[in-house]
Amino acid sequence: MGLLDKAHKLATSAKGQYEELRAARDEASVKPVEPQRLGDHEQDVLRRAMAWGAPDPAALLSRAEASHVLGVELGDGSLTYDDSSVGLEFAAAGRRGERWSVTVGAWHGDEDGYDPAASFRFVAESLAGDRVDDLGQEALWDGTRLFVLAAPLLFQVEVRTPGGDGNRAEAVAVARRVLARIEG
Repeated sequence: MGLLDKAHKLATSAKGQYEELRAARDEASVKPVEPQRLGDHEQDVLRRAMAWGAPDPAALLSRAEASHVLGVELGDGSLTYDDSSVGLEFAAAGRRGERWSVTVGAWHGDEDGYDPAASFRFVAESLAGDRVDDLGQEALWDGTRLFVLAAPLLFQVEVRTPGGDGNRAEAVAVARRVLARIEG
């Protein structure tokens, strides 16, 4: 083995060690994002959503389950909501601004009631997406979110990783955990 070959071998070994150290440092720099305490408004939103048919979001998925799916330690769930759903987002952030999150939201009605099947039909007619077999009664993947009908519940899952959105396999894994909880 010549001097040039030895130098190349040494450089390759050093590069490998550097990449291992960098990966370990980056992994250690991922920190769970902890939610803020619910204010009065958020408590009212949660109370109203549950009165209108949404389950307690904490009953759908645990932090440990969400972390297991992504392979990253996520923080406790923070409340997420809009006019038609309420849920939790579990998140972690890296030192370079990377973000990992799992969001699960359950749909609800209003004072006039709630029909999860009608809501699912609305979603299916409004969004372009692919049907997902063997998941609840019906499921639809729109490229970034997974909608699952498991009457009396309609829920959606969104998984984000630094590698990009549209993590279908992870969203399906999360949905299966939610289904196991509500059916079990």
